[in-house]
Amino acid sequence: MPKSIKKNLGYQVLFQTIRILMPIITIPIVSNALGSKGIGISLFSGSIAEYFVLFSSLGIGIYGNREIAIVRDDSEKLTRTFSELIILKILTTGTSLIGYFVLVHLFFEGNIFIYFLQSFHILAVLFDISWFFMGLEDFKKVTLSNLSIQVLMFLSIVLFIKDYSDLYLYVFIIAFANTLSQAVIWIFARKYVRFQHIELSSLLHHLKQMWVYFIPQIAITLYSTLNQTILGVISGEVEVGIYGNAVKLSTTIVTMISTINNVMLPRMSNLFANQQLQLIKTSLSDVIHGQLFISIPAVFGLCAVISSLVPWFFGQDFLGLIQLIPIYSVVIIAVPLGMSVSNLYLLPTGNTRTYTFSVFLGAGMSVVLNLLLIPSFGALGAILTTILVEMFVTTYRLMYLRRKIQFALDYRLIGKYVTAAVTMYIGIVFLTRHLAPNMLTNLIQLMIGVVIYTGMCLVLKVPLVKTIFLRLFLKMKDVSSKVIQ
Repeated sequence: MPKSIKKNLGYQVLFQTIRILMPIITIPIVSNALGSKGIGISLFSGSIAEYFVLFSSLGIGIYGNREIAIVRDDSEKLTRTFSELIILKILTTGTSLIGYFVLVHLFFEGNIFIYFLQSFHILAVLFDISWFFMGLEDFKKVTLSNLSIQVLMFLSIVLFIKDYSDLYLYVFIIAFANTLSQAVIWIFARKYVRFQHIELSSLLHHLKQMWVYFIPQIAITLYSTLNQTILGVISGEVEVGIYGNAVKLSTTIVTMISTINNVMLPRMSNLFANQQLQLIKTSLSDVIHGQLFISIPAVFGLCAVISSLVPWFFGQDFLGLIQLIPIYSVVIIAVPLGMSVSNLYLLPTGNTRTYTFSVFLGAGMSVVLNLLLIPSFGALGAILTTILVEMFVTTYRLMYLRRKIQFALDYRLIGKYVTAAVTMYIGIVFLTRHLAPNMLTNLIQLMIGVVIYTGMCLVLKVPLVKTIFLRLFLKMKDVSSKVIQ
């Protein structure tokens, strides 16, 4: 792996690790303080704002990353491209804010203040230029600035969120921190670019190209956010709160596993531009099987610890998650797999039609299944819908990849992962079956799981684990020889 990728991956892992560690403290605080109703109100109102966030961003995250990666070696083109995309963001964000406030005034006037607070998420899109630094493969500035804001947000939640009356304050902290984290990275952009006079034709060119990336985002929103909206309208905000916490835990794990996708996207675009197709295939295989090495035991591990995790972590309002989270945990495998195919092959190589088609198929399924399942099953219906849609989309993309570049999963290797993970599950359940449901029990279960899974992977001769241990052994041997000398 090239040094630049290792460095950027390190920054992404640092940021995502902090983002994962913080909820371990904040989720219990917020869940016990606000309860399922408070969490549900926050998520439902946030889902309404999300549709306008979608229009405001207009697909610029992936498109901007790709465009900056292409022109990053030409300072004049870099400055011009940046200026053009920012002007477009100003126009789309302004339009989105106007539309959002009109909708809120017409349909949500009874709780208008919380919807006003959610509008900060729309404003954050205007300031978001993380795509610019990702295109430059400069992850340090984005990571460290976002990390500092995340810490401030974390401290604010810990110090100020005490009970249900703090619901508005909680929504404000989350939304304002999102805006601030995007705004601070503008300080670093001055080093690279300056604003230029732009032509209307250039804006129209970008707008036409961005629609290719925006249209799939519409579909993604339909099967990632619409279920919360439908669930809130049909079953109420309490069900949204229960569903939201199930999603939050699994999504946190998915975020960590998928970190490498953000790092690899600019590099894969560059490889395709230089027609290094075999290297693209090799890199894609390494990433996918590396993610499965983590995602498979994550699912079995979560199922093993869930009964001792939910009571203290989420609180008494959320005991139903003991049954729901193991079902939903399937997405921990499916989502990173599908994201890898799209972000590391379909988009860098310009296969946007296939990407768009897969997303719209999933969106159509999501709308139909949500309307069929949510009225009868509530939060469980939304969970079943998400699982079926994600599995379908991932399978479709893998089948396309197989036809296009003869890519195949290594089922023998995956079988070793599953064998090790099942053994780990049995070991955790058997050894901790009499322990009380608390944090200490979960820490013990985590350590047991790591030891058993790693040990089984060594026994089964999993290449990745063998390589890691060999490098550690050689490094320790080198250190020992230096000490002796």
